Amino acid sequence: MCHNDKLGALPAPGTYQRKEAEGLKYWEFDSQIEGRDPGAANKRVMILTDIYGCNAFYQSFATYLTSKGWQAHLIDLFSDLGELKEVTREAAFERRHLLRDRRVCDMLEAHVKSQEISAVVGFCLGGNYVLELARRNVPVNLVGYYPFPAGLPNEDGIEIPLDYLAQVTKPVTLLLGDSDDSAGRENTAKAAKLAQSNKALDAHVYHKSGHGFLAHLDSDDDTLRKNAEDSLAVCLQVISQ
Repeated sequence: MCHNDKLGALPAPGTYQRKEAEGLKYWEFDSQIEGRDPGAANKRVMILTDIYGCNAFYQSFATYLTSKGWQAHLIDLFSDLGELKEVTREAAFERRHLLRDRRVCDMLEAHVKSQEISAVVGFCLGGNYVLELARRNVPVNLVGYYPFPAGLPNEDGIEIPLDYLAQVTKPVTLLLGDSDDSAGRENTAKAAKLAQSNKALDAHVYHKSGHGFLAHLDSDDDTLRKNAEDSLAVCLQVISQ
């Protein structure tokens, strides 16, 4: 499920500092654009990972955003829960279930305010957290890569997206694959249909793409690669608004 390895299309992971604020641990990657006016408009983005955590893929994605002028906060939700016993879906989900989703979202909301975050990009599990921030009307630009519209089980659960997406008023961009068997093709289709009648939902549904399709930046399949490239362009446009 989702991402683990670094992509050839993204830069090598850059340098970072490990920090903590509002109960959250995060990896801070500074902008690579020299001489940027420190008084310029806020360019601070928060990145929410999938169940595998802050691995090489997310470090390189954060570094890519710094090349565009952002300071990136790569949120580390799992360090206090220990390393994965093995890099498998089963082990990752076993650790993921130790999170408390509502508490996590409370801390994310507080982090946005205290650290003056202007944009949030979430993947998979992180995409569901993005949707929860939209439900809470948190004032940031929001992008969710392949979230789970039918929700994810948790002992401290958050609302199920399909139950509230029709009423969301905070703009949020969803990047979805119509062949996403992890989130469920039917669930993805339902979310896309809701977006047709709710202007706050900007859903981009990519034909032939499945879960984790940003990894297709490295694909030899033209359609899959172009889908991934388009999604990345959309993501950059939205967070820069």
